[in-house]
Amino acid sequence: MLRSIDQEKCIGCGSCFKTCSFDVYRLNTHQEKASPCAAACPAGVDVRSYMHLLQQGRHADAADELLQYNPVPLFTSRVCPHFCEKTCTRKKIDAPVNIPAMEDYLGHWILEHEPALPDISRAGTIAVIGSGAAGLAAAYFMRRRGYAVVVYEKDETIGGQFRETIPADLLAAQIEWFKRCGIEFKTGTPVGDAEAVTVRGLRKEHTKAVIIATGKDTASQFASVVDVVDGKIDADPVTLATRTNGVFAAGPARGASHDPAHEISDAREAAHSANCFVDGWDMLESRPSRKREIAVMPTEKMFQYSQELPIGNLPATPRNEVAPGEIFNYETMILEANRCVTCGAKAEAAYKNDCMTCYFCEIACPVGAILIDPFKERLPRTIEFEREGV
Repeated sequence: MLRSIDQEKCIGCGSCFKTCSFDVYRLNTHQEKASPCAAACPAGVDVRSYMHLLQQGRHADAADELLQYNPVPLFTSRVCPHFCEKTCTRKKIDAPVNIPAMEDYLGHWILEHEPALPDISRAGTIAVIGSGAAGLAAAYFMRRRGYAVVVYEKDETIGGQFRETIPADLLAAQIEWFKRCGIEFKTGTPVGDAEAVTVRGLRKEHTKAVIIATGKDTASQFASVVDVVDGKIDADPVTLATRTNGVFAAGPARGASHDPAHEISDAREAAHSANCFVDGWDMLESRPSRKREIAVMPTEKMFQYSQELPIGNLPATPRNEVAPGEIFNYETMILEANRCVTCGAKAEAAYKNDCMTCYFCEIACPVGAILIDPFKERLPRTIEFEREGV
């Protein structure tokens, strides 16, 4: 049976998991070293984690993993430059994993199911100004923490830049999902120094924190509560806090990139800081590191494949594509998910006693991390054998 897995050697490629007929293995994808795709993603999406969950058909868990970093996968699958694909290890044998199509598949699954969020349990509300990428993401990240959230939008329609790039029906469905999350939207309600609703007014009305997530060239309308430098809100580059306690800025309003993935990243940082502020935590001390060491895969070993062996390591596998306007079906999704080599994860024997000594995993492991004991069935210890002194 399976004797050991050398964790120092293991690179988390998933060959053992994919070749085991008895479902012995699982991968621990939450590691200190980031996969190349996650390191390249401005939003830090842990692609390898939700891919491994989808390899098992665990949609709800995969959705939760993705939503921790990106609450609008239907949008980013269409408009993001997909930095993740450019660094995908799979490129070195055939083609990168079709991450946009996987995002789109999971994004549609999310819309079709009720949001799995905690009850609103925090006193007061969080105000988010703006309903573009940064605003929607900030609202979701705060709602995920148990806050009541109100989004203020000066226009009558929600979506910011997405109104120009996302089909109207898809945008409406995504906004409806945010409403089902318990997020309140107040459209036609501008917020600013010269408006009926001001940031100071919100803070006086039991609003615990305000996140300004408006577009570029909007900083001047908040000059009474923030410092404006060169037309941008001056916010701390790490915490995104402004000079006014409880007021944070995210996205183009503070001069950050207009790219959706960068806006989502900004929103996550602002939400983390806002939560720290409300709870009285140090916004720097409790902050997770944004830069992580990258797991480099030994591709020269991983992609050695022999037709003569019963199995091999990683044979070339065609990338699965979808026509415009279509999404993967379940079977195609599983095929594409299994093209992911979950870079830098670690293999674990979830069901060690189910091992039947077929050796497929040991043969498939490209780095020799798995040891199978060849004597599993040699001396079965039954009552009869015990009586004979065996």
